[in-house]
Amino acid sequence: MIVIIIETLAVYFIYDKYQFNLQIDFTVLSIAIVFPLVFSITSAYQKRQDSIATFNSFRNKMIELTNLFRAVDGTTNSDYNTFFKDLLVLQKNVIDHLIDQKSNRMIEIRKHRKEIFYHLEGFKKHYNEREKDSIIRVKNELFQYAEKLNTLKVHATPISLRMYCLIFIYLSPLVYNSNILASFDKNNFLELGISVFFSVMIGFILMALFNIQQYIEDPFDQEGFDDLKFDEMVVGDQEVLD
Repeated sequence: MIVIIIETLAVYFIYDKYQFNLQIDFTVLSIAIVFPLVFSITSAYQKRQDSIATFNSFRNKMIELTNLFRAVDGTTNSDYNTFFKDLLVLQKNVIDHLIDQKSNRMIEIRKHRKEIFYHLEGFKKHYNEREKDSIIRVKNELFQYAEKLNTLKVHATPISLRMYCLIFIYLSPLVYNSNILASFDKNNFLELGISVFFSVMIGFILMALFNIQQYIEDPFDQEGFDDLKFDEMVVGDQEVLD
């Protein structure tokens, strides 16, 4: 942010000193700069919304699967509590994987999928056909959401698009300042101040938009104000059925 402001001021006064004036179609250029920037912000925002919806579905499938298991004739409270705690471990691994950028716990999570299947299979003599189909379906959906969360983590807004936006943001003072200078009377101190203000403001707004995109790009890392609030979304011990 500071760099773009310093660059804007430096270019402004250099253009003023040498009476430099560019004749450019600013409408087309503005579209070339702003549209990709807005597109990248929209993409990051949509990723955040998808992440919220997917984790909420993951949470609901955990509860649904444990409820189905509890409702099976032949399973005890001890069996239910053990299975519930097993899914809490799965949830913790998923969250740790999402928060830690360097973590790669998907191998462990995928192994856990087999362990949960074998655990459920150990009670298959108690299932009727409807219960069996429901349990297998919900278990598969649970891990489908875990895989989708991983996909949302590893696939960000295209780097090439973000680099394109950043390059044009740093080039914007070279383009806009000449037109701003020509629009104001440099002999009028008030107009000079206003022209400098507008020049700095354009660079500030463009960089602020880029930073917004950066902050909401990863909704899992717990570094931004708008990240997923896992503390309020997780399944907790208080949700165990009596």
